[in-house]
This record gives sequence, C-alpha cells and structure tokens, in this order.
Amino acid sequence: MHKKQLILALALAGAICLAATAAHAEQPNGWFVNGNAGSAHYTASVDGIGSGTESDTAFMVNAGYRDQRILGFEVGYTNLGSVSASDEFGDRLKLSGDGWTFGLNGHFNPTRHWYISSRAGGFLWKLHAKARIAYDDGTADTFRANKQSLGWYAGVGTGYDIDRHWSVGANFDYYKISEDAYDVGTRIFSVSAEYRF
Repeated sequence: MHKKQLILALALAGAICLAATAAHAEQPNGWFVNGNAGSAHYTASVDGIGSGTESDTAFMVNAGYRDQRILGFEVGYTNLGSVSASDEFGDRLKLSGDGWTFGLNGHFNPTRHWYISSRAGGFLWKLHAKARIAYDDGTADTFRANKQSLGWYAGVGTGYDIDRHWSVGANFDYYKISEDAYDVGTRIFSVSAEYRF
C-alpha cells in the first residue's frame, strides 16, 4: 500500500470512528417520558356476536428506561375513550375503557435522526358501563358496572429524533380485552412526543 493510500485509509477509519462515537453520544438511552394522542377504533363482540366498529379519541402517557442496547421497560396509563348508543325510546348505553400498561420498548435509529420504535406488554384494563333504561310511564333507572382483568398491547412507530432529548413520531398500537363473553380489540393511531433525561 502506498503512503498516500495508507494515510487516506487511516483518515477514513478515523472519520468512521468519530462518526460512530458521535452517533453513540446521541443514542436515546436513559430515563424517558412520552405522551400520545390519537384516534381509537374498536371492534367488539359479545358471545360471538359482533357489535360493529366505533371510534373515539384516546391518549397515553408512559415513563421508562432504555439501556445502551436501546431496549428498555415502560409503565404507563392508556385511556381508550368511550362508545355510546341510544334508541328512540330514551334508552342509553355508554362503555368506556382505560388501564395501566407495563412492558418492553425499543427505539432504533437506522439513521441519525430517523427512528423506528416498538413496544409490547401487559394491559391491566378496566371497562366502565353505564346504562339508562327508560319506561313507558316516563321514569328511568340508571345502572353502572365495572369489569377489570389483564390483557395485552403491542405497537410500532416511527419518527424523528430532534436531538438527544426530544423526538416526535407517529404510532400504531393495538390493545386486547378478552374476558368471559367480551372480546374487544382497539386500534389506536396517534402522534407522540418524547423527552429523554
């Protein structure tokens, strides 16, 4: 190898090392908090009979930690919004859901600023039902019920790391509620912002 080629090769190797070091310094590891807001779309069935699809606003907040491998854990809260129905007789029904999440997450950078994220874990959900039954004599009764159990969630996202601390993105998440006769799947399309300490 000629002297000029050797110098060029060493300079190139040094530049690659410096770039790798700079990229490593920008890695989104450590403690973080994030929030999402978006649209929830439900598909539900009771005793195998489908109830169609509905949509509402949903939001999520999470906190957690990622290590040097850009993998980590998260805990958070998700509000799935609500759906309601009524008829011409004055009967009304409202069903809402929320719950606590705990699981694993990842934040991977194919380029310095573009990232791909993933998350999955357990969903400790709670359904809240409220029904108003109207009678012919003009009176009505109101009934309330809650049900709670453990389901699961999973999601993927992509976005832009503005700097070491801030990023914004778009996400798709799926939450599964299944207990006794109830089978509810919720798809959430959201935008998010994250801050890393």
